[in-house]
Amino acid sequence: MTRQKRSKQQIYTDPDMLLSKAFEYFAWCEENPWMKKELMRSGEKKGEFIETPIQRPFTLAGMCVYCGISESAFMKYGKSEEMRDAAAYILSIIRQNCIEGAILGEYNATFVANLLEDLY
Repeated sequence: MTRQKRSKQQIYTDPDMLLSKAFEYFAWCEENPWMKKELMRSGEKKGEFIETPIQRPFTLAGMCVYCGISESAFMKYGKSEEMRDAAAYILSIIRQNCIEGAILGEYNATFVANLLEDLY
């Protein structure tokens, strides 16, 4: 059997394609929250577990998986003159979501700080 070489051709050839897919991912995150199981401590349902939706954070790793690319491929888009602004805009949206979630106490502030340090 012969081994096939992997193509280095980029999946997203223009900024609008990449932005469109990223916005699809952000919408998917909002439409598919995490479900947290919480024990009811009082009321009629005392002792029962209920599922509470919590916002799914936007992450670079999650977006890359959704878009079908690796994080290193995304970083290459950030170095491309044509794609640089789109990649920076996407990272800004992810950063804003993480920071606001940490400020509001929805996300762990220490974890977010470390995550953002790795991104920038």
